[in-house]
Amino acid sequence: MQRRIWLPLLLIALVAAVYYEFGTVKTMEHDTVYSGPDIVVNPPQHSATSQRQAPRAASRLAVGARYASLDELVADQLAAGYLRTGYFGKHWPARVTEIAAGRDGISFRRQNGTRHNYTKFDGYSMKMVRLLAGSHETIVVFRLAEKR
Repeated sequence: MQRRIWLPLLLIALVAAVYYEFGTVKTMEHDTVYSGPDIVVNPPQHSATSQRQAPRAASRLAVGARYASLDELVADQLAAGYLRTGYFGKHWPARVTEIAAGRDGISFRRQNGTRHNYTKFDGYSMKMVRLLAGSHETIVVFRLAEKR
């Protein structure tokens, strides 16, 4: 009798673990450049009569990019339209090793295996930037300043 109840519970736990592990977070491969909606890769050409708008500053954020401090990374992302939401670690200077993007929230694991979920950011694009200084990890989480 007790075995019958454990099988459905085990199945539910397995499905929940798979969902949380492979949810809506998109991880970008190494040696790629993040080019989200806030970065103008190929700006449109305007005619002389069209109204000109100043484009947002392009971010230099990419896997392999080096930042001397948290302030330098935050300033770079602020110019690209992102606000710092949280961070873990204070190891600088550091090199970007991973950039993950998510919508309405983001989830990731730290080097020590701890899972973190940023939820309740409905309407916002999110970014997680993982940096390494030697073997020490720093993670910074950003959200787009304006809703999509």
